[in-house]
Amino acid sequence: MKLTGYEDLRVQRTINSIYHAFEELICEKEYPKITVKELAQRAQINKKTFYRYYPTLDDLLHEMQAQYAKEFIEEVKDYRYPDDLDKEIAAFFEFSAKQGEAYDRITVSAGDSSYTGIRREMINEVMHKTWDNHHPLT
Repeated sequence: MKLTGYEDLRVQRTINSIYHAFEELICEKEYPKITVKELAQRAQINKKTFYRYYPTLDDLLHEMQAQYAKEFIEEVKDYRYPDDLDKEIAAFFEFSAKQGEAYDRITVSAGDSSYTGIRREMINEVMHKTWDNHHPLT
């Protein structure tokens, strides 16, 4: 669920609780083994509450990926490719270092094949958006 900033404080807390529980579970197990039931228990919400905001776990994951990508793209929006490639690479490593374990698990876990496709989608989104920013269609 995309937060607009106008949500009730209870809604914001619920979404934050869902995110926090999801990040914990990502750090503990392979993505396909995470269930809505387990997530709801961890977030201390009802399953219906989860489904009010997210149709599936995949939707929650995609929202999390989009948020990571958006934050990184915001950091490098003023860089120009290829002139600032070194700066972009440095910014990526600095950005990655500031993120938590769930980000590491999704983006760099070499030994966990359940996150390979997720990682690829996230990288493609960032590359596509940064390329579009640097080379807009005329």
